[in-house]
Amino acid sequence: MDRRVFLGAAPLSAFAFQPAQAAATVAAGPVLAGPPVVQHPGPRGFTIAFALGGLATGWVEWGLAPDQLDRQVIPRRGGLIDASDRALAVRVELDDPISADQPIYYRVAAQGLAYRNAYQLTRAEPEFGAIQSLRLPKTDSESFLLAMVNDTHENSETLSQLHATLERLEPDALLWCGDTCNDFDAADHPEQVTLAPLGQRDSGWASRWPLLFVPGNHDVRGQRARELHDCLPGWPGQADLPYCQAVRLGPIGLVMLDTGEDKPDRHPVFAGTAAYEPYRKAQTEWLREALASPAMATAPFKIAACHIPLRGVPGESDGTTLEGYANHCGDAARQWLPVLAEHGVRLVLSGHTHSTRIDDPTPEMPVMQVVGGGPRPAAASLTTLHATPERLVLSIEHLNGDEWMRREFRA
Repeated sequence: MDRRVFLGAAPLSAFAFQPAQAAATVAAGPVLAGPPVVQHPGPRGFTIAFALGGLATGWVEWGLAPDQLDRQVIPRRGGLIDASDRALAVRVELDDPISADQPIYYRVAAQGLAYRNAYQLTRAEPEFGAIQSLRLPKTDSESFLLAMVNDTHENSETLSQLHATLERLEPDALLWCGDTCNDFDAADHPEQVTLAPLGQRDSGWASRWPLLFVPGNHDVRGQRARELHDCLPGWPGQADLPYCQAVRLGPIGLVMLDTGEDKPDRHPVFAGTAAYEPYRKAQTEWLREALASPAMATAPFKIAACHIPLRGVPGESDGTTLEGYANHCGDAARQWLPVLAEHGVRLVLSGHTHSTRIDDPTPEMPVMQVVGGGPRPAAASLTTLHATPERLVLSIEHLNGDEWMRREFRA
């Protein structure tokens, strides 16, 4: 339609000044609805996401001292500043790499927004989160502590105990290995489940160290599952494989993969909405290139992470037939395990089964597999990997602090 015709069809009163009482009002109450969550760490930047309780714009203020947040990043798409009523993600680009001993200080801000029409907008006063201190992972760090949680499924008691343990450990990064939720149905709020799982506003479990997210099969279920990308966005530059990335974390080279659903794409429960088989195939080609990169090839300890295990036990389903569901992902295992073994990956971290398990390496399959526990406090686990250039110590403990397993690897 010709824009002149469109505008001509509207009465002039639509563009006239309206009295204040006729203007739209912003949502009542705080618009910041969760703590900042740091993602996508790298030598040149990081992403900060945060949940919102109403329509708002937002930004990040940061600097190298807590009293000098002299830089500001406002997310935009083209010339339009981002706004959302669910969550915002802000990419902070660094002009120069930050030294390993230099913390970054930052805080998030949000400003409520309401529209009466295209020419009548109302803004609230800005809200600010607490100032946070962050250290980014470095390729050349002499020591690195990686913590992994999995299959939390919105269990508040488990989440609370895991958070307390993480506060005590202060890991260098947190890996969330899938199944944040039971599903994302219409009544659910993905931004709260993924960005504010503890219901807190200022103190999150990935505000002072980065979160590395690997999706699980439950994270892609339900009417609102597609909103996951608004809350835990994919890696920059990875539009087709959003949750696949190879990162160097000191002595650890970590490659993250997405196993997708636990049934074949043709299964009737998906009603034609699943395309995970071509997605896994595309990851196979990407995986070869990622493991051959200099950063990964020179890592003393190469590790992979994916939600559904790649190695199974005799008699269990591999998810390639219409009967049952996958206890391990046969489609991914067939394609990825040979590549992982060829490139010297020593360990795969997984979840999904809700039961801790160790699959030791064998002559036929030299890749060891660790499977984390389940959502109930009695079954939940915390996996830690503490690496130096010479040695990696793997530990799995229950929520009561008892160590279930410890293994040591030499470079």
